[in-house]
Amino acid sequence: SAPPVAVAAAPAAAYDSRAAAMRLPGAPGYAAPAAPHAPPAAAPTPPAAAGGMAPRPAATPTNNGLSSSESLVDAISTASTTAALAEALREVEQWQWTSDQEAGMKRCKTYVPEQPALAAFYVSSVNEWKLLQPRVLVLTPSSYFRVKYDQKSGKVEHYRKTPLRDVLSLEKTADGLKIYLRGQDGRAGPQKWYQRLERKVAQISTGSKDNAFSGRVKDEFYYAREYRPSLPAGAPLSADQVTDVLAAALHKTAELHRDSLPADGAPFEPPPVLTTDERRQILHDRKAAARAEEERAEREAAEAELRHAVEVASASRELEPKTSSQINSAVLSRPIKRARRAVEADASLISRAEQLKAELEEEHRVRVEAERLERERAEREAATAELEAAVGAAATSRDLVWLSKARARARRAVGVSAELMERADNLKTEIDLEKKLAAEEQRNHGR
Repeated sequence: SAPPVAVAAAPAAAYDSRAAAMRLPGAPGYAAPAAPHAPPAAAPTPPAAAGGMAPRPAATPTNNGLSSSESLVDAISTASTTAALAEALREVEQWQWTSDQEAGMKRCKTYVPEQPALAAFYVSSVNEWKLLQPRVLVLTPSSYFRVKYDQKSGKVEHYRKTPLRDVLSLEKTADGLKIYLRGQDGRAGPQKWYQRLERKVAQISTGSKDNAFSGRVKDEFYYAREYRPSLPAGAPLSADQVTDVLAAALHKTAELHRDSLPADGAPFEPPPVLTTDERRQILHDRKAAARAEEERAEREAAEAELRHAVEVASASRELEPKTSSQINSAVLSRPIKRARRAVEADASLISRAEQLKAELEEEHRVRVEAERLERERAEREAATAELEAAVGAAATSRDLVWLSKARARARRAVGVSAELMERADNLKTEIDLEKKLAAEEQRNHGR
C-alpha cells in the first residue's frame, strides 16, 4: 500500500465557498430554479461503464427536482445527530430506482461489516485506467464502502472500505465528485507508474537518491478517486444535484463522526467541499507563496554575501604599503551578479558595491601602471650601471664577453641612454676590428 500523505493545510479562506460548491440556498454561486416556461436542458447521459451495464440515462430535471435537491442538502447540512442524518438520507431510497437497483442497494447496505448503513448511492467509479466501473457507495457513521454488486446474480463480489478520517477533501468536478485521500485507493495507474520510472531514471543518472527527481509533490490532492452519479430511471434530479447530495452527506457524516470521538483521541477535520477552480487556486496560491519564500531566502543570502564582499574589498584599500595584487575588486564580481539576479534586492547596496568595484578597478589600473614604471626604472638604472662598467672594463681588457651581455641587457631595458649605447657599440666595433687585423697578421706571418 502507498505511504500516507503528509498533508499541508490549505488556507481557511479557500474553503469558505463550501456552501456555494453544494449550491446551498443563499450561498454565492447559488442557481435559482428555472422559470416554468424555460425548463433546464437534459443532463448528459454518462458514458458506458467498464465491466458492467451502462447507467440509465437521466431524466430532465424539473423545478420540483431542484427544490427537492436543495431541501435534501439543507436537511443533511442541518442534521445534528447520526439519527437525524439517517432520517434525511431516507429520501435517497425513495428515488425512482429500478427494482434491481433497489435490491442491490439493500443487499450492499446489509453486507458491509459496519452498521448502521446510512445511505447507498449507485455510482460509476473511475479506475486507474480512466474506465467507468459500476459500483455502490455505502455510507456508514465512520466510513464509506465501494461495493461491486452483480445485478444478475444478486451477489456482492467484493468491497473496499475507506475510513472518513482518511478523506482530505471533496471536489465537485464537471462530471461528478472527486474524493482526495491520505493514501492510494486501489492500484496506482499508469500516470504514477510513469512518475516512478522518472524518479528511478533520475536516481540512476545522478547516482544519488537525495538529488533524484521526486516527481509531483504529494500534497492533499495527490491521491484521488472520482465517482460519477448513476441516476435512477426517471430521476427528478440531475447528475450535478446528486453530486451535491453525495458531497453533503460525506461531509456531514465526517463532521458527526469527528464530534463523536473522544477529546483525547487523534483529531481530524471533516473534508471541505471544493470546486475545481478553488482547488486550482489553492495550489496556485501555495506555489506563489513557495516561490515568494524562495525569492526572500535568496534575496537575503545574496545581500549578506554582497555586504561581506564589500567589507573585504573596502579593507583591501586600507593596506599600507599596498600592491596591485592586494586591491581586491574581483571579490565583488560574483556577489554583484547574484544580487542582480535576486528579486527586489537592495538597489542602494548593489549601487554602492558597483561604485566601489569601479573605484577599486581604477586604483588597480593606476597601481599596476605605477609598478610597471617602477620596474622599468630599476631595470634601466641597473642596465645602465652594468653597461658603463662593461664599457670601462672592455676598453682596458679588450674583452667583449662582459660587454656583449651588458649591451643585450641594455637593449631590453626601457629608456637606456642612446649615447651610452652608441659608445658601447663603437667600442665593440673597434675591438672586433682589432681582433680581425691581428688574426690576418698572424696568418701572414705563418706563411
